[in-house]
Amino acid sequence: MLDLTTLKYKIIDHTADICVRVFGNSLEEIFISSAKAMMEIITDLEKVIPSKEISIRAQGENYEELLVKWLQEILYLHEVKKMVFKDFEIKIENATRAVGKAYGEKIALDRHEFFSNIKAVTYHNLKIISSKDKYRVDIVFDI
Repeated sequence: MLDLTTLKYKIIDHTADICVRVFGNSLEEIFISSAKAMMEIITDLEKVIPSKEISIRAQGENYEELLVKWLQEILYLHEVKKMVFKDFEIKIENATRAVGKAYGEKIALDRHEFFSNIKAVTYHNLKIISSKDKYRVDIVFDI
């Protein structure tokens, strides 16, 4: 499993939604950091116990669409299956397919505090930028 303590992202100002700028040394780090950032917008990850493992599959036409589909699947599991996730792993098989895992638990209202309700992951200005083995992407979440 990837060590998430070395991954970086920051929330940046955006007019109506929440936008995060995600950094990584690989596409996998970008996908994992994006998922972690999304979950941290939703809840306090320090209170999440990663006791359940959920498989995730995503498909897209390119890396940007694949990232959105990955995040949409995690958001779906949060909303429909009533889960929160703390850790992630992923294998990007090619620009159109990824498989991974999310580690978390069912929502416990007595323990989990919720900050924001993310309605959707958007494609607004979404472009994965790479230079010198470093990656960056800005992701806008509709809240």
